[in-house]
Amino acid sequence: MPKKAAPVESSKPLPPKRPMSTFFEYKKDILDEVKKSHPDKKITELTKIVSEMWKKTDEETKKKYEKIAEKNKADYETAKKNYEDEHGKIEKKKRASRKKGKDDDDDGDDDEDADDDDDEEEKKRPKKTGKGSTKKDKK
Repeated sequence: MPKKAAPVESSKPLPPKRPMSTFFEYKKDILDEVKKSHPDKKITELTKIVSEMWKKTDEETKKKYEKIAEKNKADYETAKKNYEDEHGKIEKKKRASRKKGKDDDDDGDDDEDADDDDDEEEKKRPKKTGKGSTKKDKK
């Protein structure tokens, strides 16, 4: 199993976090109540319950959360602008590759040369024509 690299320490502070949407503001307020009434449920099931409650919520309550979300977004935009003025543009986080077999040998190289054989093999395979279908003569 490859070892994870130690996080690189930067002199820059972390950028401000993006604001939550109206639904997540609502969920934050009501989740404890839902947990108490459904203690045996998993978080995914609790979120589905909260989602159903949100759908049935009246417009007045939704507008309350929309105002909260708008205020948080305005605060975020201000904090983001201040951060960018002081530290430069916010860099996007790089996602880890989901491809299997990529640099599993932990020798530091990308193993690009090892993938050359796979490309040759893929060229020999017949191409698929659609969702799991194969070409057949229609009568």
